[in-house]
Amino acid sequence: MKRLARIIAFLVCVPLIGSILIKPDKRIWEQTEDDTSVLNESFQISVQEDIGTFYYTPETLTGLLVYRVIPEDTVFSISEDYIVSTDAVWDPEQEYLKALAIVCRSCMVYAWESEMCPEVLDYDNMQFAAFDLYRIVQTDALNRKVFSDSNVLSMDNRSIKRNEIKKAVDATQGAVITRDGKVITAPFFTTTPSGLLVNEAGNGVGFSLNYAYELAVEGMNFYELLKYFYGDIRVIIYE
Repeated sequence: MKRLARIIAFLVCVPLIGSILIKPDKRIWEQTEDDTSVLNESFQISVQEDIGTFYYTPETLTGLLVYRVIPEDTVFSISEDYIVSTDAVWDPEQEYLKALAIVCRSCMVYAWESEMCPEVLDYDNMQFAAFDLYRIVQTDALNRKVFSDSNVLSMDNRSIKRNEIKKAVDATQGAVITRDGKVITAPFFTTTPSGLLVNEAGNGVGFSLNYAYELAVEGMNFYELLKYFYGDIRVIIYE
């Protein structure tokens, strides 16, 4: 009987010890090698600007939109900037940018589907301001040339921000927000500094560009951010 009691005690204690030593995995959604999206080959977006009309693929435009909608006073680090908590190790900047990339991409895909999936989507149907998007592309090209010609190793904040955004867009390629199996439009807004002092409502109100960053720093990953602001949703790869 004593031997049986020791065996039972061992079987009970091993899972308990394991739960103490092994941190839970917060990766609720993760893109795998089998997750492929044809979104980039499905359509283009035409943007009429002051010097002409420009055409972008969905993933390229997603990065440009993220760059434009981020509050100007948000500063990003070129380092990994990991924060360790009791649950996981994560980069809050990347989690924030991944969530925002999915928000912008979802708005784009929703507009495209609403227009019956044309080969070329008119940017005006997305109800985003144009913001001189072509200037971002021109600045990127100029910076690459300057860095190449002068072997400059340091980058300004704009270049750092663009690189961080590209990483987030690539990491979530094709990912959109859905509810009941359909892509949804994802409203977002900028929070005033005073608004950051209170816990804002989530669940469908919209994505707060400022408060989402604060939540990421506190430990939310990008999927949790989206669930917080949009409620009962799923994030899937658009196929």
